[in-house]
Amino acid sequence: MLKIVEIAKAWIAAANPTSEQKTIADHRIFICEKCPHRNYIKAADAHVCGLCGCPLSKKIFSPLPGEEACPDKRWKL
Repeated sequence: MLKIVEIAKAWIAAANPTSEQKTIADHRIFICEKCPHRNYIKAADAHVCGLCGCPLSKKIFSPLPGEEACPDKRWKL
């Protein structure tokens, strides 16, 4: 999947997630909260992935399977 397509789908899903997408996102953010690559950007008032730069509030809705979506392969679900 092209990266821009993945990003667009994640942003769309984040706006109105299905119950399945919400469940997956909740699992992913739980993992991200303990990740050493999680960074807070004060100017944006947002947490981002330090490896890819994506805002975590959207990244967790990536349509890719877990290990493909997380640059550090932490998402197993």
